[in-house]
Amino acid sequence: MMRWLKTHVTRDMIRPLIYKVFTRGVLALFAVQLFHFFAPARWPAARFSNLALIMAGLFLLGAVIAWLRLDGMNIPQLKLPRGKRRDPAFLRGDIADHIDDDIVKFDDLDKEGQDVCVLLTDLILAAVCFLFALFL
Repeated sequence: MMRWLKTHVTRDMIRPLIYKVFTRGVLALFAVQLFHFFAPARWPAARFSNLALIMAGLFLLGAVIAWLRLDGMNIPQLKLPRGKRRDPAFLRGDIADHIDDDIVKFDDLDKEGQDVCVLLTDLILAAVCFLFALFL
């Protein structure tokens, strides 16, 4: 596993990986809390530990899909249409002008790098959800 990580993970993937883990983790926690708030208390799935197990299962399913995509299976990704975003005039400067390294976003990675980033994100969040289910 460590050899696979050394060959597939580059230094450019650290920032997109952190951003993806944080945003998906916050969204998953929000969804779990929302369901926990609105679900009837007598449901067995309404307990936080059971909801964390369900989220861990969903993240593991996402990791399997990312692994299959890395293995060569053509699974289409959902691409939502986005409008072109305009930065305000006072934010046109970029911090990358002042440092040597360019800032790499998730969209700037190649297809394999994106799949590796999604796989690692889903595995990290599945482990966190399993820990929540174990201790909460």
